[in-house]
Amino acid sequence: MAESTTVSDALTLVQEGRAALMAGDTYVARQHFRQALEINPEHVDALIGLAGTLRAYREKRDHLLRALSIEPSNAEALAILAQVDARLAAGDVLAPVGVTVREPERALWSPEPPAIERAPAEVDTLYCYKHPSRETGLRCTSCDRPICAECVRPAAVGQLCPECARSRRPVNYQVAASDLIISGAITLVYGFLTSIAAGIVFGMIGFFGLLLAIFLGPTIGELLVRLLERVNRKRGRSVQIVVGLCYGLGASMVVLVLLLMGSLGLGLIVFTIAAVTTAVTRLR
Repeated sequence: MAESTTVSDALTLVQEGRAALMAGDTYVARQHFRQALEINPEHVDALIGLAGTLRAYREKRDHLLRALSIEPSNAEALAILAQVDARLAAGDVLAPVGVTVREPERALWSPEPPAIERAPAEVDTLYCYKHPSRETGLRCTSCDRPICAECVRPAAVGQLCPECARSRRPVNYQVAASDLIISGAITLVYGFLTSIAAGIVFGMIGFFGLLLAIFLGPTIGELLVRLLERVNRKRGRSVQIVVGLCYGLGASMVVLVLLLMGSLGLGLIVFTIAAVTTAVTRLR
């Protein structure tokens, strides 16, 4: 039942995308086709429809080839691909602005009238919204803003700009400044207290403290990760950096005191390195 509902949802999105494309609203059409492909990545009609909403001929071609890899005999995809290849062979990069629709039953494509020659001035030059000096023929498939090759973030359907890619990240990888402050504060206190306890224990057992540190350090790092997950469940590079620095800072205060007292052992250093390495690795 759930599978049939999913198929029905994808079909409805494709139909809504067709209606939007016929009405000339390529942005809304693109959103519907993209959502249909998120439900069913092999939906041929959605791939053909998405190709019809894009201006860059190479992007159109990529989606058409993907559709043909799924259904090699699809007549519509073959016909459209021939048109796209012809425009690329003629040196064109972008389709003209605006949408021209065929008959309703073939409304998924917006071909360029073959008999009309365009003057170069009719083709708008696009510039990356993050790098205004760079010309580009690429657009974000989500917000439709132009992006250069450096800003492209590959997605399941087309490519995304950095902002849209960031907004699509899982919730536990969307880290705010407050999350970093909380994680850092917890780690600083945790690192300070565990280092005091470890320093006392290693000092009492002498040489065997080094062996204990090798096994105990990763366990302490794992416990820190579980503690942070109970608080805010945040992960990612920024969290790794903050946790590594704050644990090191908390432990360094204990190391400095023991060094001044002349009782610093190698075990505490090994213990700290093992704990930090484990925590940082687990927070990827």
